[in-house]
Formats: sequence, structure tokens, C-alpha cells
Amino acid sequence: MSAERLARPEARTELSEFVRYCREHASPQELGLAVGSRRRTKGLRREEVATLAGVGLTWYTWFEQGRDIQVSDDFLNRLGRGLRLDRAEQEHLHALAGRAPYRAETQDAALPAGLLAMINALPDPAYILNKRWDVLAFNQAALKLLPMFAERDPNLLRIVFFSDSYRKSVREWETAARIIFLKARHDYLTAGADPILRRLLDEIVGRFPPAQAWWTDPEVVRIGNSRKELYSQEKGWQTFQLSVLAYEERPEIRVVVYGQERSHQQQ
Repeated sequence: MSAERLARPEARTELSEFVRYCREHASPQELGLAVGSRRRTKGLRREEVATLAGVGLTWYTWFEQGRDIQVSDDFLNRLGRGLRLDRAEQEHLHALAGRAPYRAETQDAALPAGLLAMINALPDPAYILNKRWDVLAFNQAALKLLPMFAERDPNLLRIVFFSDSYRKSVREWETAARIIFLKARHDYLTAGADPILRRLLDEIVGRFPPAQAWWTDPEVVRIGNSRKELYSQEKGWQTFQLSVLAYEERPEIRVVVYGQERSHQQQ
């Protein structure tokens, strides 16, 4: 991320006070730092925080003093990790610095056990996506409905655009594919311009010509609840209401649940 100067003077004062508070309330023991009888500083010393954040002592001192200097999202992320800030504190740090909203760097982190247990307990198809549209986990009902999930490292965008079996199983495939593309474009533009997601979108545009116009389509669509019709040899056409659930502690992942509209089921 590019570096930008800190916000107005009063905001820099608030930021200075908040960072100093976090430094003074950090535990040297939890960070593996030696605690001797000569330690007089409450919490961490400035030089210790500077080392944890990967910057020089003088620069960090200026930052904590609220001087008009340039900071980057990368520095704020390192500082937050070094001080062991929780998500709310990270968000507050970024807001005081006048930077973009904090986004947890947990693209590859393990999924919460409770979340996995929840989707596995559901009778309806359910799966977990990240903002690259990778399918991180799914239950047996989802695998039965979408057997493409059994492939190695499934990605929903790749399944939608490059799987012949999926294309044949969706009512009005191109209409559905366009909406999914617009949702993925929205994720790319609003979630940090992930280069991996951009390469995938570029691949779709290169292999599916109508998507060239979709990239500049003025309609804005974000991921959310929707309706979808899918076909299976066992049950014929089925209509589902897709509910997309956010997970508070991991805003980069979403749980998608397919609730069937039984009155629309066609045998």
C-alpha cells in the first residue's frame, strides 16, 4: 500500500494517545521479552515496539508523538501485530490514522472449528468462501448438489465459468454467470484489489468474450442473498434461496446456505 500523511492535527493527537496507551498496556512477557528488575517503563519500551514493527526508533518516536509523517497500511498492520491488538483495536488504529478500513490478513488462516461444526450440522447445502471465491469448506449436502467441490482446491468462479457440468445444471447460465462475475468484480474493487482474484477475472474475460463488457458494466452487485435454480438427475429442477452470512471475527469469509423452496421443486 502507498504511504500517506497522517490526518488533521487533532486526529494525530488521538492517534498518539491511543498508540501510547496500547504500548503501555502490552505485556513484555507475552511477547517473549526479558523482564528484569531495571525495567521502569510501563508495558513496552519505544525501541521494542519499533523493532516489532520493523522501523527505526527515531521514526517510531515521531509517529507516536503525532508528527506529520507518512504512514502505510503495511506499517499499521505490523504495528498491530507487534502490539497484539485485537480486531477492534486494529480497526480503531487504522481509522485514527485516516487509512482504509483494517482487513484481517487471514486469507490462509485455519477456519474456526465452531464454524465448521455448524455447516456440517446443517441439513441444507452450505459452504464457506473467501473473497477470492475459493471454497474453503463444505458439507455433504453441498457436495451432493455440487460434486465439483470434490476437485482439488475448488474455486467457485472457476466452477461457474469452466465446468461444463455446472453450466448444464444452472437455469439461464449466462444470466447467473454475469451476476456472479459482477459480485466478484465488486469484491476485487472493494477488498484490496487482490492480485490473485484479478488474474482469475482476467482469465475469465480472456476465455469468455461476453465478460469483457461485464467488466465495465455500470451495474453494481455485491455478494448477498439471491435465488438460484439447479438441476439434478435425482430431483430435477430445484429452486434455492441462497443466504450469505458474515462471520464477525473473519470478515474475509462468508457462509453460503442453500435453503430449498420446496413449493418450486419440479420432478
